[in-house]
Amino acid sequence: MNGATGRNEDRDAFPLLSARLFCRVGISLAAFGMLAAIAACQQPQMEEKMPDEAPVEVPDEVPDEVPVEVPDEVPDEVPVEVPDEAFIAAPVEQSGCELPELPGRSKYVVEAWPVPDSEFNVGEPLRIQMRVSTPAYMNIFHVSTSCKVTRLLHNHAIADAEIVDFPLPESGLQMTVKPPAGQEAFYFVATRSPMEFLSGSDILNETLGIASLDLSPAQFFQRLNVARGRTNPDDWSAKTLLTSVIDH
Repeated sequence: MNGATGRNEDRDAFPLLSARLFCRVGISLAAFGMLAAIAACQQPQMEEKMPDEAPVEVPDEVPDEVPVEVPDEVPDEVPVEVPDEAFIAAPVEQSGCELPELPGRSKYVVEAWPVPDSEFNVGEPLRIQMRVSTPAYMNIFHVSTSCKVTRLLHNHAIADAEIVDFPLPESGLQMTVKPPAGQEAFYFVATRSPMEFLSGSDILNETLGIASLDLSPAQFFQRLNVARGRTNPDDWSAKTLLTSVIDH
């Protein structure tokens, strides 16, 4: 009886244990389901709260790096040639005397120009060219950098539009530029008839047609203005050529 009773009790107890186990498992499952539901509900909220990452723009083509050209050989520095002796031109000093420009005439044109330019170096040959628009007698006067007055050409006949060199080739005269450095002037005076306004006492000496005058520049200009006043304006024209003497 006791054995049967024990087995029956066990049988009666088994449904009770199963029911309890089921309840526990069911509660666990229910709890798991509740947790899963809570997690499912919280996940969208978390996703809504999580900010989206800023989009990164990626170019379609990534440009290649610019190649840097490196020469096979680095050239040496260009050598600077320095002359053995450096020549420095002396500054051009203004003349100690006034060098006014003589007036010309539009209908009676006198032209004159230095060769090759208006700067003469000490020691180089002197060369000047001239021409007139109508036949004339040409006189050339020179006031040097030391304010000495010289008559270089006296009543030399020139045809119209003829380019004449000075010194005259036929004279065989050669002239070189002499110091001191500074500014000088050549005065070209053309007249339709020979001009005489100097006396014998005005000439210190004369060689090969070159006459050194015993006149200061101021005295020379005064004499020249008197002669111009006595001449018909249509028979007179002049040109002033200013040049510089450079002494290296």
